[in-house]
Amino acid sequence: MTAIIFRELKDNRKGLLIWVVAMLGLVAIAAGEYPVVVESGDAIMALLETIPRIMLIAYGMVGMETIPINSPLGYYLGMYMWCSLVAFTHAAVLGTTIIAKEERNRTAEFIFTKPYPRKTIIKGKIIAAVLNVAAMTLTAIIANIGMLATQAKGESILGAIGITMLAMFLIQVLFLSVGMLLAARCKSNKRALSISVLFVLTSYVLMVIIEYVGTVDFLGFLTPFLYFPGAALVEKGFNIFYILLTIIIAAVSCHFTLSMYQRRDLHN
Repeated sequence: MTAIIFRELKDNRKGLLIWVVAMLGLVAIAAGEYPVVVESGDAIMALLETIPRIMLIAYGMVGMETIPINSPLGYYLGMYMWCSLVAFTHAAVLGTTIIAKEERNRTAEFIFTKPYPRKTIIKGKIIAAVLNVAAMTLTAIIANIGMLATQAKGESILGAIGITMLAMFLIQVLFLSVGMLLAARCKSNKRALSISVLFVLTSYVLMVIIEYVGTVDFLGFLTPFLYFPGAALVEKGFNIFYILLTIIIAAVSCHFTLSMYQRRDLHN
């Protein structure tokens, strides 16, 4: 299985590099804007009061009524949503492509005639995919500490970065596993990829709608974006229910990915 894992890591290194650069670019832009936001604190807060609430939610300011955006913690939590959006999209796309790429590239006969059971090959792909999303999480941690936390004066955000990045990794694994399940279930690789990306976008839109309505919080389980919102994580810690729900969804998705791909007719 080790050979399979290293093969998948090698095959996906270019794609991972592109996503890593996107994450670094996002954090770099945010870090560059941070001094401006701090220096214009009162003006920024006054401007935010004029912006419709639904826009504030869409920009990641969920549950931040008591955390000012011009503080180091508030600014980081506002950016956490955008880091998550990049990381979640990467995870969903990776989950789909890593399972389906042999059929897409017409190399299924090459890998699946190796002296490995099909189940072992898929397990190797899963492990390689998890390592890829872990690399994305590590990139976000290093970037936020190196570019943003170092600018925070009088307030440490290292604890907030630690807990939110752990939460981000958990949801990355969820989107990854759902993407793999879609790749195993759909006959068309393009359709599986489209549905995976649509799942991420739909989850984001649902988050905005649920937060905006404000009276349907019990529907939070419908969107992974509300499992571990940044402000709630910092103030209250992890919600055990959503930890278990994330683990269950990921485990069930991986189980059915394995079972479905065992019975799948592969096409070159």
